[in-house]
Amino acid sequence: MSRVERRDIEPEPKKEEPKAKTGTFNRREFIGMTGTGIAGLVIGGVAGGVAGRELFPKEVQAPAAQAPAQTAVAGATGGETGVIQTQAGYTLVFDPVQCTGCMKCAVACSEKWSTELFPEQTKDTVNLEFSRIRPMRFQYVDVVNVCSYCQLMDWAEGTDKFPCEAVCPEGAIYTVPEGEGTAGSYGMGYKWIDRNKCLGEDKCWRCAEICEDQFGSGISFDPIEKKAQMCSRCGGDPICVKACPEPLALQWVPLMVNGRYYSNTPTDAAKLLYRKMYSKVRDL
Repeated sequence: MSRVERRDIEPEPKKEEPKAKTGTFNRREFIGMTGTGIAGLVIGGVAGGVAGRELFPKEVQAPAAQAPAQTAVAGATGGETGVIQTQAGYTLVFDPVQCTGCMKCAVACSEKWSTELFPEQTKDTVNLEFSRIRPMRFQYVDVVNVCSYCQLMDWAEGTDKFPCEAVCPEGAIYTVPEGEGTAGSYGMGYKWIDRNKCLGEDKCWRCAEICEDQFGSGISFDPIEKKAQMCSRCGGDPICVKACPEPLALQWVPLMVNGRYYSNTPTDAAKLLYRKMYSKVRDL
């Protein structure tokens, strides 16, 4: 028969057997030990500080970044040597969201080149026809039109020259090697037009024709001699970027793709930007 326990009497409490210590400790003991350890560290740190050692040493300041290398390029007068910060292999990229269409880039460019080419005729005027960079305003969209340095493919088109360079009958368009040119004007591996060789708008116009027909309309003609002009990137130190009041609207960044990636006629560029910004297709 199974044992029946009585319910009218409370059962006697069971005696707990003593547990063997295994090296563990409870939460209260851990907090106590931690507090004791921290106090010891503080006291030791104070004592060490008295002896010339800091408990919490100050952060070591990193050495100042070195300034970018400066390239010496022939000066504008008499072969003098001017030192200017120039960068080869860069390009201009604009952000249509940041651009406000203020025209400061065009004003700075036109003043620079009009003063350099025709100082007497333009000393009292600002003529935007001298500008190599031209912001163009469409409906709800501003497009900065400038030479994209689009290059042909040798395996597809038989040459690796620029399109305008390939069709120029006088060889007036060429690339100035790095380290040559005029400081703040042209050189450092960027394009340049020899005005003495250029036939001008009335007699030739081939460079502008191929540019407007297939590329981005980055070529214009000065209003006095009607000679072709395009962005020379100011020899790696573009003045338009310095004049832009919006830090991200016009940027000077390394060229990682062929310039044809950025190349669009102003109208096509405006349609593309409008579609990207407003998710709608519209004729502008």
